[in-house]
Amino acid sequence: MIAKILVAEDDAITARFLVSLLESDGYRVEWAEDGEAAIEAARLDPPDLILTDLVMPYRDGYRVLKDVRNDDRLRRIPVILMSMKDREEDVVRALDEGADDYVIKPFGARELLARIRKRLAERP
Repeated sequence: MIAKILVAEDDAITARFLVSLLESDGYRVEWAEDGEAAIEAARLDPPDLILTDLVMPYRDGYRVLKDVRNDDRLRRIPVILMSMKDREEDVVRALDEGADDYVIKPFGARELLARIRKRLAERP
């Protein structure tokens, strides 16, 4: 079965890159342009993994994470936060609030794919 990844990213260039990268690695990908659209998409058709930007309109990545973790149907979905915020306290906050991983932008494509594969393999 092909894993489905929901990408929540408000920057169109970054989103197109992520969609292309993930599709070329064999994943089905859905793109949401903001945090609110991401939660709606996840509730409509739950993905196998959520890759979300931290800074987005309407709902930031922390709010997306909180909404996922508080929804019985979604709470077990791995969530990877992405951000240019690279301070230790940003990473620690994301992990403390329930993120499965934190990727600092700009990121290496191979590293991101490895992190995604790892999280998908760990999923029950």
